[in-house]
Amino acid sequence: MTVIISDEELARQIQQGDETALETMIVRYHSKIFSYIYLMSKNYHSANDITQEVFIKICRSIRTYHPEFPFKAWIYAIALNTCKNYLKSAYVQKNVFGLEMSENIWDSEDTPEESLRKQDEREAIMEVLTKLSDIHREVIILRFYEELKLEEIALVLNIPVGTVKSRLSNGLNNLKKLLKEEGEELG
Repeated sequence: MTVIISDEELARQIQQGDETALETMIVRYHSKIFSYIYLMSKNYHSANDITQEVFIKICRSIRTYHPEFPFKAWIYAIALNTCKNYLKSAYVQKNVFGLEMSENIWDSEDTPEESLRKQDEREAIMEVLTKLSDIHREVIILRFYEELKLEEIALVLNIPVGTVKSRLSNGLNNLKKLLKEEGEELG
């Protein structure tokens, strides 16, 4: 029987130098962080680089982590800040964008037609998400793609929960409006 330990306990073990706990944390969060950063950066190669940098920063700063702060929110805050800093750099602005790698995401239970429809729908939403302001896009991605609770999003973004709710509501309204303007019908 495998015992699943909490993120906070995992962090405590990492702080004590437990390499197995570090590996467990990486396995637990790598694909989630990569997915989040990919959604934010819209570039496969950048997402790989940023994800690697996030885990380096986590390892370097794990001793500063305090368990009263949810570990998941702490990791996403590092990911968000690292992603923002990376995307602001002049090098990235000039040399990286445009190298996107097309990906096919197939659900084995769907027919090929249904898989293509879902992929087209995801691409349409991602295209429209890029037209939203950063503050609205961040909240929507954290809530619906990363499935963070409103309180966790508030911690990641260092804003009140009421502001998260407001940005989420406004972002969803803007998203619906943009999808309507693009002539996209979902579902």
